[in-house]
Amino acid sequence: MRALPLAVSSVGLLLVAGCADAGRAEKVAPPTVRAGAALPTVQPAGAYAKEGWFGGADGLHARVAIRGVERQAAKSVLRYSVTSLDSSVKSVPFEIALLDTAGRRLYKPTGTTSGSGFAPGTTREMAADYPPIPATVQKVTAITPGTAGEFTGIPVSVASAGPSATPSLSSAPPSGSVPSSSTPPSSPSASSSPSVGAEPEVGAQPFMAGAPSPITTSPTPTASGSPSTTAPGGNPVDLYDIVEEENRTVVSNGSSATVSLRSDTLFEIGSAKLKSGAKAVLDGVSQQIKGQASGALTFVANASDTKVSGDRAQALLNEMKTRLGAGFTYTANGRQDGDGVDFTYQLKSAPQVSTPPAAFRAQDGQNVVTRTAPFGAAKRRLEVKPFYRDGAYIVAVFDIVNEGPGTTPPDASYPNASYPGGVFGSFSIQVPGKKDVYRAVRVGPPTPGRPTDYIDPGRAVFRTAVNEPVRGFVYLPAPPGKVTSVTFNAGPFGKVDKAPVS
Repeated sequence: MRALPLAVSSVGLLLVAGCADAGRAEKVAPPTVRAGAALPTVQPAGAYAKEGWFGGADGLHARVAIRGVERQAAKSVLRYSVTSLDSSVKSVPFEIALLDTAGRRLYKPTGTTSGSGFAPGTTREMAADYPPIPATVQKVTAITPGTAGEFTGIPVSVASAGPSATPSLSSAPPSGSVPSSSTPPSSPSASSSPSVGAEPEVGAQPFMAGAPSPITTSPTPTASGSPSTTAPGGNPVDLYDIVEEENRTVVSNGSSATVSLRSDTLFEIGSAKLKSGAKAVLDGVSQQIKGQASGALTFVANASDTKVSGDRAQALLNEMKTRLGAGFTYTANGRQDGDGVDFTYQLKSAPQVSTPPAAFRAQDGQNVVTRTAPFGAAKRRLEVKPFYRDGAYIVAVFDIVNEGPGTTPPDASYPNASYPGGVFGSFSIQVPGKKDVYRAVRVGPPTPGRPTDYIDPGRAVFRTAVNEPVRGFVYLPAPPGKVTSVTFNAGPFGKVDKAPVS
């Protein structure tokens, strides 16, 4: 990620004055809107700006304005600016991921993330390099590491002719940063004292943290629960839908799918003998494979005993060959790796995405419903906003407010043990009247024994004090058809019926 000196001109300066009013948008260029505020009457071309808290619990208060993504010869470049609205100098991780929500891929920066020394009242122009984004992709969504969250509808265009304005990477603040206003930014409290130290580090790991990601070809899809054969750090990365059906879980990307069943759904305990209802289950799986698959099929049976897993794999091979015939090639393996059965196949064609990427959304809309849940002696309130479509996905949007007593633990999250790594893993959606459960979109294949990234903010807590709303979001697979409302299962907060989807 690159830090560029700010060019002082009459265009593009971000004004800090007046930012204390959280109830309305500022009519400056580029316009910014806090959560729930009114949409600006004028939206200059190329201005996509939001205000929020970034990096970690009680992190950097700032405004991020994204200019767009440029296609250059061998890379794509995201250009944006960060204006500190904080009261002290802070250093935060600032890695931004780009989503192709129609092509189901995530692009990570290929260079070093820079986020050091954001000074109050200054604007820093920044840039980040990514692998080349295909010419067919006209818009992407930028995922920022904070409460501003997702910036939908960011245009991807060819860079203008002339020398590249992208300088060398730097983790240091640019010497050319200038205050964006002579008026200092408002702080949460007039009596607040600066953080200890000149440049406190805020937050531990940003979203998709790690070493700079080299450009690679698309990762080879692998069976859910099986070790990945993809080298770590692939870029771009495939996105995986997770759908829990009545007796199986289906994990799919744009090219492959894996159907997973519990072993006790098919087999007697400690043996390869099929249960009485297993044949009906296998009939259903075979019908799904016939309708979607082509080419090679891989069956994996997991069990704690080597002989049992091998016998189960052979039993699956025999049963599925009988149902599917000679139109496929078959591979069956037994593994001592947990419990369950996986059927992996290549899709005949990529799923068609009829909904285009979302336009930029500067506001979330009014609360749809609220739910309150206890967390020890404290309570937190969930404020559900209208959901919306972004390409192949539904975006669930909400605020979580600490009602006290005491501060929110900085590492608080809402996980699901079956999907380690997702901060909102216990959240899901269903179509009203249907049984299928749609879980958070996963980034890449799983790595056994390690948490996996999902499309969410990367953490659930960016503010810890009582009555401070923390905006959250999570990307979920969109059910087939035109869905205008869903049942939202918000984990410890309970279910919300008829959450609207636009």
